[in-house]
Amino acid sequence: MKKVLYMFAIIATTLCVISCGDDEWSTNPEYEHIYYVGFYKSYVHSQQLQYNIAADGTAQWRYYVSASVQSAWEKTGTDGVSSNIPIDLHSQLKYQYDIIAYFYVANDEGSNLVAGTDYIVVDETGNTISSSDGKYALTWSQANKEKRKNIRIKRLTSATGVLKVNTLRTKPIITNDDFVETTSNNITNQYEVRGLSHDWNTQTVTFE
Repeated sequence: MKKVLYMFAIIATTLCVISCGDDEWSTNPEYEHIYYVGFYKSYVHSQQLQYNIAADGTAQWRYYVSASVQSAWEKTGTDGVSSNIPIDLHSQLKYQYDIIAYFYVANDEGSNLVAGTDYIVVDETGNTISSSDGKYALTWSQANKEKRKNIRIKRLTSATGVLKVNTLRTKPIITNDDFVETTSNNITNQYEVRGLSHDWNTQTVTFE
């Protein structure tokens, strides 16, 4: 029995160290100015978030992993606005400046929804986020040490279609030579932001 209790103590201590060190994964200076932007996952890395907005404004969401692993649809409103699409910033070390990362909203294959006409993108307070050719900017404030930002899609017309939200403009190419280049989100003279390849096309917003 003592051996079992001892093993539990080791496991608990290990988990505490891991969770308490979440803000500072490493002290390796090579990664000091490299950041990763990705969608929050509460289940597994392959989890998808699916949003549905009906023509009458009813909004729902669910998480989806597979046909056998998915949540029930949850109604979140009737004003034509999706619930939060959570975007996290991950860092090896605590950042010392404001960091800008980008996300993209684009039509899925066969969809022809028009930004600014059929939908707009808003922040969690309802303010419109402007874009340039489907590219939207988010700023993580050094002063506030923010980890997560939430965006929402607001439906404006009865047009139907499907949108994808990504942190990369194009599907990443996973090779040893091209991996970093194709997952690049933003590069400045102070820092580099990279997207996460497993996030590609995992956030879907359907206008029914």
